[in-house]
Amino acid sequence: MADEPDECFGNPRLAEIYDALDPDRGDLDPYLRMAEGVGARRVLDIGCGTGVLALLLADRGIEVVGVDPAGASLDGRCHVVGWVGV
Repeated sequence: MADEPDECFGNPRLAEIYDALDPDRGDLDPYLRMAEGVGARRVLDIGCGTGVLALLLADRGIEVVGVDPAGASLDGRCHVVGWVGV
């Protein structure tokens, strides 16, 4: 197991287009239902990537902390409107 994420995930250019490469995020619906089903008020999103799930949870009033070893993904999201609460 590598100590560092794949090099490509550290590239800011990939982080900028990453979400557009997979726009249908229906795969996240089970996680949203799970959080709502247990009445989660706070969620730790490990491996949050560009933060799509974190933003969806925050939109539902859930406080989210997202962590990811790919700093470029997180750096790009810090300026996104709606990132408040994450």
